[in-house]
Amino acid sequence: MKNYPIARELVLAGGGHSHVIFLRMLAMRPIPGLRVTLISPDFETPYSGMLPGFVAGHYRRDEVYIDLVPLCRFADAEFVVGSVEAVDPDQQTITVQGRPPLRYDVLSIDVGSTPSLGGLEDARVIPVKPIGNFLEHWQAFLERFASGHVRDIGFVGAGAGGIELCLAVSHFLEYRYPDFPFQIHIVTDGKTILKEYPARVRIIFEKLLNEKLITVHRDFRASAAGPGQLASNDGRLLAFDEVFCVTQASAQMWPARAGLPVDENGFIRVRDTLQCETFDNIFAVGDCATMVNYRRPKAGVYAVRQGAPLYSNIRRHLLGERVKPFKPQSRILSLIATGPKHAVASRNGLCAVGQWVWRWKNWIDQRFMRRFSDLPDMPRDIPNSLVAEFDDQMHCGGCGSKVSADILSDVLREKLGEDAPTDDAATVDVPAGKTLLQSVDHFRGFIGDPYLQARIAVCHAVSDVYACGGDVKGVMAMLTLPFGKPNVTRSLLTQIVAGTVDQLSEEGGHLIGGHTAEGLELMVGFAVNGLVDEASIWKKEGLNPGDCLVLTKPLGTGTILAADMRHRAKGEWVEGAIRSMMQSNRCAADVLRDYSVSACTDVTGFGLAGHLREMADTNGLGVEIDAEALPLLPGASDCIEMTTSTLHEANMRSSPVENGSDILFDPQTSGGLLAGVPQDQADDCVRAIKEAGYHLASVVGIVTEHPGLRLRIGERHV
Repeated sequence: MKNYPIARELVLAGGGHSHVIFLRMLAMRPIPGLRVTLISPDFETPYSGMLPGFVAGHYRRDEVYIDLVPLCRFADAEFVVGSVEAVDPDQQTITVQGRPPLRYDVLSIDVGSTPSLGGLEDARVIPVKPIGNFLEHWQAFLERFASGHVRDIGFVGAGAGGIELCLAVSHFLEYRYPDFPFQIHIVTDGKTILKEYPARVRIIFEKLLNEKLITVHRDFRASAAGPGQLASNDGRLLAFDEVFCVTQASAQMWPARAGLPVDENGFIRVRDTLQCETFDNIFAVGDCATMVNYRRPKAGVYAVRQGAPLYSNIRRHLLGERVKPFKPQSRILSLIATGPKHAVASRNGLCAVGQWVWRWKNWIDQRFMRRFSDLPDMPRDIPNSLVAEFDDQMHCGGCGSKVSADILSDVLREKLGEDAPTDDAATVDVPAGKTLLQSVDHFRGFIGDPYLQARIAVCHAVSDVYACGGDVKGVMAMLTLPFGKPNVTRSLLTQIVAGTVDQLSEEGGHLIGGHTAEGLELMVGFAVNGLVDEASIWKKEGLNPGDCLVLTKPLGTGTILAADMRHRAKGEWVEGAIRSMMQSNRCAADVLRDYSVSACTDVTGFGLAGHLREMADTNGLGVEIDAEALPLLPGASDCIEMTTSTLHEANMRSSPVENGSDILFDPQTSGGLLAGVPQDQADDCVRAIKEAGYHLASVVGIVTEHPGLRLRIGERHV
């Protein structure tokens, strides 16, 4: 948790090699007063140095990916899932698909590159970059190969990347599919392979290719691809079933459109300090950037080396210190794997070859990856000059802690227009025959994306109305924003209000007012008004013996979020939990209205056991819980073995379960509806709820005449 007021905002666009190193260094040496946000379209980023080893079958998928979610948690950075669409350097905003723009004081860009196929666009042409997409294409290629539809395989590009990948593919196919015939070809527009390498290295690989019967087509500049063939610029044709394109990738288009200085190929031009030539507060690294004084190949080894100077210079820039130039090395140690656990090392004209070279390369790569998987607990640093900007300010209580009127009114007008609330209190009309429903929920921030935090908080708050069978009408927001500079506060409030309005539009409700204040940390809550027919209201009491208990959403958000706070949850687990929490219970409630619901509630902080007890105790009944039917989020079982939520133990004391399982006491955020329905309707009800998009809905238990909660392992009741 950030205990300092926020003075500046740093946005890291892209999860490339330089940025993951930056985040680890930030965790080791934090910058108090700085809010950091990483934007990435994926929760994981692949390490390019281990790609050929993965293709060759030497590594598992999880061994070659860096999980960005625990890394961001480790660095106390916020994480936004999305793709950058535009940057406005003058307004200092960055646009991400599907959400309001993010503001920055400093921007660092590490978004990699896009495929450069140069006329080779075809369904059977597989670009290697970006690597994250390549790994998906690789799995699809293997499925086609296993079906017997691939025999002739081409590789366009005879540099180190193309040769290494070619040999990795050859090794894997020979090992995994020994009875499947295939032929591999390499296409190069030059007269030799590995033209940047010494003659001795080229001779070694020429011999390897000959031994594996891999054909090299020289002076063949591939210019077009069609069904089953590759054409050169001089009209020659080669027949291929699949083609891997391992040539240089191209730059993304948005930096040039943003007015950033770019080179002749569209890559961002940066000075020796890694700062953009025309904007001191914009940095660029990795494949998307070109150092104007030190042209280097687009390779992961150079991006890795830029991580440390990037951190140092961003820190210096933020603290008003002089940034330092960085000179990348001109000669690097090259380690090229040959397919099996064997490699060739080359530097300064010298080379070595053998299994020991592969073991050396493996040791280097594994050591690098452990830096991002073995994350220690770090003590927080002392304040710096950014926080000192606040030292002469007193943070008042009472109404003196409110967010300023100009910021609040500007954001509300921007997001709500003429519908922005202006009166001291909101009015709610209650039509005849309707009952007014009111509920309130409020909690600390638990994910690093304020936009998604607001959407989840809305889903969580309005579930109480759906649990009563009602419809949402008006919502009042209760927000506490971290102390910060006005621009920071405006930026954060914009994200929260946008998330609130976007989610309410799906719920059919409106933002009708609220209250904002400043404090030590983000807190988001809502007071909700809803309406329900007087004769159709659902309550917690009303269960009958024999009723089946239907749960609409899976369990596990509490333990996954607890593991995430300790940077021990995988990104895919956190992603699944976020998707579940963002799924409104509105449609589930609509389905339940078609059935004879005897009682209903939503599963939240007290866990499944606590809410079952509330429903059953009122009538002196009990519940037999079906352990085999409990729906769980991916990773919930793993996380609950590692850690539990702080409310878990209290839930166990409050709602004991005979033979209870830990997952029953896991507090849920934006959990599912829990409804009692007659046994003869249960199967149809669950089927209809699943068809409405709640794919893990399940009958989790049956109401009994015997008080208390019991967990049963065995066949389902219906």
